[in-house]
Amino acid sequence: MSDLITNKINRRKLIKIIAFSAIGSTTYGMYNLFGNNEYIKSKWTGTVLNNNVSLEIHSNEGKNNSLIYSQISSFIKQADDIFNLQNLDSEIVRLNKNKKLQNPSPYLIEVVKKSQILSEQTNGNFDITVQPLWNYYYSHFVLNRKSNFPDDKALKDIKKSINWQNVVIENNTIILKNNASITLNGIAQGWITDKVVEIINKNNIKNTLVDFGETFASGSYESKRPWNIEIQSSEGISTVVKLTNKAVATSSAGGTMFEPTKKYNHIFNPKTGLSTGNFNTVSVISNKAWLSDCLATSALLLSTNKLKVLCDKLNAKAFISEKNYFKELT
Repeated sequence: MSDLITNKINRRKLIKIIAFSAIGSTTYGMYNLFGNNEYIKSKWTGTVLNNNVSLEIHSNEGKNNSLIYSQISSFIKQADDIFNLQNLDSEIVRLNKNKKLQNPSPYLIEVVKKSQILSEQTNGNFDITVQPLWNYYYSHFVLNRKSNFPDDKALKDIKKSINWQNVVIENNTIILKNNASITLNGIAQGWITDKVVEIINKNNIKNTLVDFGETFASGSYESKRPWNIEIQSSEGISTVVKLTNKAVATSSAGGTMFEPTKKYNHIFNPKTGLSTGNFNTVSVISNKAWLSDCLATSALLLSTNKLKVLCDKLNAKAFISEKNYFKELT
């Protein structure tokens, strides 16, 4: 049963970068292929919240790239110490354990506040307090190797702690009420992506694609055209979107399955405590990776009409997988 978790479909595999007629998770255009020696290309790889990530920088000032990568590495270490649920000394782990964290980092406060914005906008469908549901499902299906329907009484008890308003920020302290616990996995990677883009922009680098689980396409490909990004559903349906200074995030109910029927997965309805999803896969394009991240996660719980209204309000575009194709909501 645990293989269903360890062999999960990582949503990073649902987004591919297309360049120079090639497709691959880290396939980028190489300027020297076009005889342009003016640009220098270098690559950074690392780990963010236990996921392998990468980015490439194409610039005229190759000597600055090592400095930029050093800045990014330092920031990534800081982010891991804040948001990583697998890091037992991280701020989020200490917050979940003690239900209170005094003087948290400004970054943690910023991300929690952004999550609350989306919780309000989605009428609670985006909710960072679903972590107890993950813990229960993982224990039920994986650790205890059970295949039956989760216990109604257990879910009823867990739901008492599931409410985004249980997270309170006051006097530079984060408080978790009603024994709540949080996960920022539906927003933190997008927020980290945006911060990495900020680092790159501050160093006057353009035409860069950041592949940090959520994807942000800065500038253009070879200064000639938008970046071509292939989005793909967990069932293999794909389409290509063109991005310039935009972010795209993809979420799928099939991203992490707890049991073979795929009925129980990582998309939790905060109101029912059950796994659910109105679509197989949703990709969202917006001006910020954190926003795309949140919207793609919560979109699976929304009706088509509500998702369209929300995207219009937040200046975003959504693509949903439908039968044998992706459909843009217009």
